[in-house]
Amino acid sequence: MLAVLVGVQLAAGLLLRGAWDLWAQSAVLLLLIAGTAVWLMLGLARGRVPLPSSRPAAWAAALILLSLVSARFGAVPVYSLPAWAAAAAGLWLIPAATLLSPRDRDWVEEAVRAAAWLLVLLAVYQRLHGEPRPPSALLNQNVFAGAILLLLPVSVRRGDGFLAAGLLLCLWWTRSVGAWLGLAGALLLHRRAVGAAAFWAGAAAGLAGLIAAYAKLQSPEVLHRLAWWSAAWRMSAGAPWLGLGPGSYAYALPAFVAVRPELYSLFAHQHFLETAAERGWPYLLLWVAGLAALLRRAEPGKRFGPVAILIHGLFDYALSVPGVFWLFCLSLAWSLPQSNEAEPLRAGRKLPAAALTLLLAVGASSWVLGNWRADRLRARAAAALSSGGDPAAAEADLRASEAVRPDPEASRLLAILALSRAARSPEPRRDLESAAGDLERAAALDPYRASNWSLLEAVYRKMGRPGAAREALERGARTCPSLRAEGA
Repeated sequence: MLAVLVGVQLAAGLLLRGAWDLWAQSAVLLLLIAGTAVWLMLGLARGRVPLPSSRPAAWAAALILLSLVSARFGAVPVYSLPAWAAAAAGLWLIPAATLLSPRDRDWVEEAVRAAAWLLVLLAVYQRLHGEPRPPSALLNQNVFAGAILLLLPVSVRRGDGFLAAGLLLCLWWTRSVGAWLGLAGALLLHRRAVGAAAFWAGAAAGLAGLIAAYAKLQSPEVLHRLAWWSAAWRMSAGAPWLGLGPGSYAYALPAFVAVRPELYSLFAHQHFLETAAERGWPYLLLWVAGLAALLRRAEPGKRFGPVAILIHGLFDYALSVPGVFWLFCLSLAWSLPQSNEAEPLRAGRKLPAAALTLLLAVGASSWVLGNWRADRLRARAAAALSSGGDPAAAEADLRASEAVRPDPEASRLLAILALSRAARSPEPRRDLESAAGDLERAAALDPYRASNWSLLEAVYRKMGRPGAAREALERGARTCPSLRAEGA
């Protein structure tokens, strides 16, 4: 059963846009929670619960705990906690892999191979219908390129030459220089395993990649990356112990880089710097130490993909996408032997253990479902407002969303609705007070959005409270440098 659970997680992660959207993450997390609970219940019924290898389990648990603390006490926990859950689902795969037998591992790889074929066929379809750089089912071409680096070793291990050829063709179509450098670097580092022909092919690919990178030195792609890396470094220096929280990079970026539309980015385009910025240096050191230990003990065929995508991660962000990160974690764990440890349970302990398992599963599922429901309500309200729908219905959805999970975007939309009512009302005071309260909540949940602070200042001025307006601008200037320029 555990093999089916892992195989479905990986396949769904690849085929649902890398599980990038919250609904896709939520669906996979709910499946994991329910499936793991059933698996544990079956073990409890037998009186013997299999245990993963202790060291990988302790390492993964420490990373999950550190990341949770970072998410809870970071700058934007409303965004960081869902990002933490998605990453934890990947780290969970490392100890889970040690519970899989060789036959189970074969089944999981067959599921991944089937997903890889679907990705290739979809990319071919997109190419034939006019898409020069097909992203297949992934978020975009660069993410697809990162996934290909992990899927290529799977195709080789399964003896599927046609799939390997299709993946290489798709990699060519993505035009990802970082991915080709990753592939070339992995080939060069595994000379004995891949053979002389592949080694020299890697050298040629690496040379071509370096020439392509040199040609882009003055291009926006490179200059923007330098700005993003510099911002990530400053984020990590400002919060070295816990970082700003998983998934916080995009929200904090305006505080660390000059405000220009072309410099907006969801990711730092550098895996290690982004990890330090979002989770802190202790997490990064523990992560790198574990990676080094796992890669050192792995045989070349199982080390190739992780090495290739880590090189790719020096220039791009595929590992920031949940589905690719999940596949990366499992690829790392394939080097670990199967665990034969188990915890026997006496009859008197079965019922309390089953009750605790059920309680934890229900609690975790409720939290995930709450995030999903709140997101759906916000999306429905935003769609209604953008299409000229009923403002009252949209406000009801936003209030319901806020009741489930407070969110800065919901609070901001509520403030805009209140300001719209105030503009039409002969007695606008009440609506202005409501807008101010909503904007205060939005700014508290996401202090990096300058427009929330500017709008809050304007509302306070309309209310005849110039002192509160100045104070709001001063508070905003602590996290939004652009507001300092406005107030100067």
